[in-house]
Amino acid sequence: MVSSCRDTSCVAVRWKATRLRQRRSRSARWAPRSPRSAATDMAAAPAANEGRSAHGVRAALPFVVLAVAGVAQLSGTSIAVVLGLIFFLIGTAHGAGDEQDGTIRPFGIWQAAAYIVAGLAVAAVFVMLPLAGLTLFLGLSLWHFARSLHGDWLRGWAYAALVIGGSMALRFEETAAVFAAILGFAPPDIWLYGVATIGLAGLALAAAQLLRQPRDPALIVSALAVAFLHPVLAVGTAFLVGHALPLQAEQAERHGCDAVLRAQWITSALALAGTVALALAWNAGFVPLTVVAALAFGMTVPHMLAERLER
Repeated sequence: MVSSCRDTSCVAVRWKATRLRQRRSRSARWAPRSPRSAATDMAAAPAANEGRSAHGVRAALPFVVLAVAGVAQLSGTSIAVVLGLIFFLIGTAHGAGDEQDGTIRPFGIWQAAAYIVAGLAVAAVFVMLPLAGLTLFLGLSLWHFARSLHGDWLRGWAYAALVIGGSMALRFEETAAVFAAILGFAPPDIWLYGVATIGLAGLALAAAQLLRQPRDPALIVSALAVAFLHPVLAVGTAFLVGHALPLQAEQAERHGCDAVLRAQWITSALALAGTVALALAWNAGFVPLTVVAALAFGMTVPHMLAERLER
């Protein structure tokens, strides 16, 4: 009898303790949050909203660029070509600063001089051996674009092959005419078919990548550009949205917009001045288009060769 009472008392005590814990749990659940916790959440909320907003802008920007390119395409070939060249010029800013060892700064005088000498040497090769020079440039560009996407080999090679050969695969005659204007003569058919094959491979890889990850604005826009835009405008659009702008955004995240601007504005301004001077000289008949193309290609090759492999 005594043992039974003791057992009953133990059960009652345990029941009361359980009820007390439940009441405290409910009270804590609905209790006002501490000022420190509320302040922390209020401080974190704008940062989270800012991150979502930035992501939305990045996702929409390729389609905005494509819309502008579409208007230029409908406005005529001359406007389409000019806008494509403008896109190229805007995109070169991502390589206009010396980004090494976790910092970004303007190029020094000796660095700039070495860059120019190397670029002129490549341009000279292009002038003397146009087809070999163009092949070298396209090959380096293919490698450069593919490896710029940080190890995602399928997306990288899909994008790179689209940029290099997509227009050749889908707009053969139009693209062949562009290459002929750049070279000063019609390239051999086997060379054109080789570039078109790269483009077909890019389309297949892009399809595989989009099946794996459908939400890829830059890759979608690149594929649409090579399918529907003039080749110069198509490559300029794809270069801008799939390569230059993403790398520029990464630089801004690593170093801050002010540091990137300080590092790149001088080189970008000089590139703009040189481009305008070349365009005026070509328009006046002083410089042939082949030399203009050689200088343009030559000045981009050192950037591709000098980029740090471990990036």
